[in-house]
Amino acid sequence: MSRVPYPDMNDLSPLKHGRIFAPGRRYVLNVQKMNLHIPDALWAAQADLGAASMQWGGLDSRAKELVILRVSVLHNSVYELFHHRALGLDAGITEAELDALEAGDLSAFDARERTLLDFTDEVTRDVSPTDETLARMRKHFSLTEIFALVTVIGSYMLTARLVAVGGVELDEKPVNQW
Repeated sequence: MSRVPYPDMNDLSPLKHGRIFAPGRRYVLNVQKMNLHIPDALWAAQADLGAASMQWGGLDSRAKELVILRVSVLHNSVYELFHHRALGLDAGITEAELDALEAGDLSAFDARERTLLDFTDEVTRDVSPTDETLARMRKHFSLTEIFALVTVIGSYMLTARLVAVGGVELDEKPVNQW
């Protein structure tokens, strides 16, 4: 049972009702239900940021899932790990790599991915990467990609906090594609 009750889906504002029950929507996750407590303007912006973070095509899906999984590990977000382990497998991350990522053993990854994971760790834990890590990032990623990654990291840090405060329960099954 969640720490906070989910909102009554019959009492949604027209904005939320229209988007949650939009034609073609495949599912409503528990985190999305819990987030319906957010006031409309903030909710719409947070929902748009979350969707854009997943749909952003500027980085390969494997790298993006590595970042999201690492944020999830650092925040001990079982909910995010539940969904993104499945998405990570779909993106080509192996079970052994997932286990290594969760254990903090980043030696299983190549130089580009290790740099990406170091960057994620530093932005998540320390707010800003070291000059050395930023310089390594610039060898592998454009400035557009770097700043987009900061946005993705921030989006998933926010999601981890919303999940934790609400005590969001795991969904019946993980998402395997958006």
